[in-house]
Amino acid sequence: MKRLFLCLVLVLGFAQFNYLGAQEEQVYLGSIIDIPAPVASIQGAVVALSVYLGDPSGTAWQTVQYSAGQTWYMDIVVANFSSSTQSFKLEYDLRYGDGVGYKVTRTSNSIAGLNAVNYRIDVTSYVKKLGLFTLTGRVYGKGMGNDNKVTAQAYVF
Repeated sequence: MKRLFLCLVLVLGFAQFNYLGAQEEQVYLGSIIDIPAPVASIQGAVVALSVYLGDPSGTAWQTVQYSAGQTWYMDIVVANFSSSTQSFKLEYDLRYGDGVGYKVTRTSNSIAGLNAVNYRIDVTSYVKKLGLFTLTGRVYGKGMGNDNKVTAQAYVF
């Protein structure tokens, strides 16, 4: 699992992104067939691996010194451990302002077998509000397991 995560971090670090103003984007991260780490058990075919506040280059940030004109995204990395294409629902949950303010977005997606994809949405208008942010990404649908979510926090000042 450490190798899978390291591989995803390296791929995300070198990924090139194309921004055409779409609400949601996805970046193909590559095949997971050749990863030599066996998976003992998984709770579903499609698994959310990480969630983070990212800049246009795809770099994850835990603390952000915000200035006008910057663009920020909520990124969720999802892997499909099944050998076939799987359909799933993806939920983005961004909380800020001591939990009073929030943005929840749900989308339907599909992912090819034995692949990892980075899904992202633009959250710049929320990051402008500054403070502590709690990001939760969740994958759900038939055969996706009971608790398939990841959570992270970021501080924007």
